[in-house]
Amino acid sequence: MEEEFEIDPQDLLLENAMRVVFKAAEMLDAETLTSTQLKDISGALLDATQIVVTIESACGCDHDHETEEAE
Repeated sequence: MEEEFEIDPQDLLLENAMRVVFKAAEMLDAETLTSTQLKDISGALLDATQIVVTIESACGCDHDHETEEAE
């Protein structure tokens, strides 16, 4: 009997965004980075941030995340 796993696309996107953040942190710890590498890290972090913001704005949990953060 096979188990069926439902993969939540938002969970997958969030997991990938977090991997980007951790990889960027590792790269920023490097002794030397070229300007191209820094630009790539910046772009990847921007993409990850946009993913998280999009997921948060689509959250159906009936509370305002922005108000919660401001408190």
